[in-house]
Amino acid sequence: MQTAVFTIISPNYRHYARVLMDSVKTHHADWDRFVLFVGGPAVSDPASESFTAVPLAALPLPHARQFCFRYTILELNTAVKPWMFEHLFARGYGRVVYLDPDIFVYSPLAELDAVPDGSLMVLTPHLTGAGAGDEPTTERVILQCGTYNLGFLALMRHPSLSAFLSWWQTKLELLCIVDLEHGLFVDQKWMDLAPGLFPDATILRHEGFNVAYWNLRQRDVVTRDGMTNVNDHPLRFFHFSGVDPVLSGTVSRYDTLTLGEVGDARSLIEDYTTRVRAAGYESSRKAPYAFGVFSDGSRVPDAARIAYRNSLELRTEAGEDPFARPDLFLGLRDRSRSPLSARIALRSYRLLSRARPLVRLLPRVVRVALREFLLGRKDPAPVPRKLGAAFDALPPGLNVIGYIHHDTGVGESVRLCLQACEEVSLPSQLVDAANPSLKPAAVYRANIYHVNADQTLAVHQQFPQLFASSYNIGCWHWELPEFPDAWIPSAAPLHEIWAPSAFVQSAVSRKVTIPVVHMPHGVEVTNFAACPPRELGVPLGRFTFLCMFDFSSVMTRKNPMGAVDAFRRAFPSGSQAALLIKAAHASDHPAEYAELQERLQGIPNIYLTDRRLSRAEVNGLIASSDGILSLHRSEGFGLILAEAMYLGKPVVATGWSGNMDFMHATNSCPVGYELVTLDRGHGAYEAGQQWADPDLDHAAHLLRRVVDDAAWRQHLSIQARHTIRTHFSPRAAGLRYRQRLTALGLLPRPH
Repeated sequence: MQTAVFTIISPNYRHYARVLMDSVKTHHADWDRFVLFVGGPAVSDPASESFTAVPLAALPLPHARQFCFRYTILELNTAVKPWMFEHLFARGYGRVVYLDPDIFVYSPLAELDAVPDGSLMVLTPHLTGAGAGDEPTTERVILQCGTYNLGFLALMRHPSLSAFLSWWQTKLELLCIVDLEHGLFVDQKWMDLAPGLFPDATILRHEGFNVAYWNLRQRDVVTRDGMTNVNDHPLRFFHFSGVDPVLSGTVSRYDTLTLGEVGDARSLIEDYTTRVRAAGYESSRKAPYAFGVFSDGSRVPDAARIAYRNSLELRTEAGEDPFARPDLFLGLRDRSRSPLSARIALRSYRLLSRARPLVRLLPRVVRVALREFLLGRKDPAPVPRKLGAAFDALPPGLNVIGYIHHDTGVGESVRLCLQACEEVSLPSQLVDAANPSLKPAAVYRANIYHVNADQTLAVHQQFPQLFASSYNIGCWHWELPEFPDAWIPSAAPLHEIWAPSAFVQSAVSRKVTIPVVHMPHGVEVTNFAACPPRELGVPLGRFTFLCMFDFSSVMTRKNPMGAVDAFRRAFPSGSQAALLIKAAHASDHPAEYAELQERLQGIPNIYLTDRRLSRAEVNGLIASSDGILSLHRSEGFGLILAEAMYLGKPVVATGWSGNMDFMHATNSCPVGYELVTLDRGHGAYEAGQQWADPDLDHAAHLLRRVVDDAAWRQHLSIQARHTIRTHFSPRAAGLRYRQRLTALGLLPRPH
């Protein structure tokens, strides 16, 4: 059967298309290969490529300029898919195969030739085996995105082909959007209906097809003698969705799997990233996107596209070419600053914050206007909302939803919230988000979800009855200045967001349209079990600095080696000072822990442990240490630092990000830094973002002064206790809750 295979890319994905099509050519040299280019020129030297480039203008899109303005780059690259199928069938092919650009073919797709004669389509399901309920990629999450993965689709000539393509085009012309709340996920979710609406659909369950992060927990990848099998089936193609071309140590930016957990799939991923880099990653990844700007060169924000889709008046006034009418979207465009201007404004705001006594001499209206200008947002105004009879019948209070038993920062966040509610007698009930069997009803008028943005929509699906009946608040943490665009839709089911630091508030508020309120945690350390540093290997009598970090929080961000380098600059090998590095969840990251062990081997006065401690033992360890050292690159809040200050410990930490809510030069030791741009991704932190590179010489100076200057150390201790116990106590946090909920009309005003 004469076969065409194609993929769809924008110019910044040329390197992926090259790698894909070279792999197809290796195993199906008889297939004709095509690449549809969306939003830019195709290739400068067609003869050097292993495929035929097709410009978007070759497709008869309805009202093409409106079509392209309506969608984000992800949505547009999927929306045009049925028109490209139609284009290739019009060339006379009997079978047309689509593959996502981030796929690599490892062996001939022989099973396609074995599908029953007369088939219309061949689909592959995301999952062919059940997973554990607590996995990040559960059946429920897959249901949100679609049963079948449309990174692969094969269509054959069939009496129903024209009807199917026409139906699909009708859906994708207007509704190829990411809107999980309303059951839509680009082109893919629509395909759930296709096997029921059209005859002769073949569901291919071969486990060597479409291997990816979402099914790697159920599929064992084994390579022997140059051949790779998946659950004893030959590997046909691997879908490298979310794989970082510069190799971050994780399988996908969309999952928590690490390379050390996927067996022989690790070598496939490492080889693939090498191929992608060699295919022009550096030269292609920043290629301009034609549909990303208005005709005057200004950026088209996603908010403008959403407003255009939702407003008949806007669509009518914009006419045939909305790209030519930037004036209609000025209000939306101005909400988003360039990353450079936002960073300059944020730095200016922080400099002014340090001069607070002088700034407070200005009239309040001037101070407010200046803050709003520099942060690019206004203070969220209270917006009381009526949610119907069910809401009106509920008493005032908070339903607190989160991972109450998880040994993570997000788990601690929900526990701190409950404690703050108890301190001010704010009625509350706890809902464990880790228990999928729960079907709780709302007890109170407001919900607070201590679940980060990447999991909010999943929890929304888990507890729809809670979201439907109460005022919904999200408590989100994030560690970098630029909040990921991919998580913006997570705000849809919420009425507002509580940010644990001004740093998080600034990052999130510039990306979402709902109020983002500064709501710091309340910190208290009361439960202790003895755990002195000597129990973890530090000789008795040493002045011990404690550096604690969690491998699950990305070791590069926590930067323990920066702490090591600063400590070594501060103290010679014969010093009585010691550095204890306490690592958590090392067993989940064996390769990284082994690398850390190797780098620390033979260094005097530095001790490493991954011993699992109870919460009370952690508190005991902090209390019995002499100081805390954290040369992190970014923090959303910095809970361990706040806990140490509550206990009166001198804290030497990078003077940037969330911990600067409570750290300043009179109560702690903020370390100077330089902001640097990430040249590659690290877990969820993508290349192009910025974080801090701490000044190790400044850190070493502060470490020496902490040890040598007892009077100064005592002063820091007193001021640290005062700051946390006065302004960041559970009671202070609870009073902030009360004040905000009262302003919203969710609590009665005091008489």
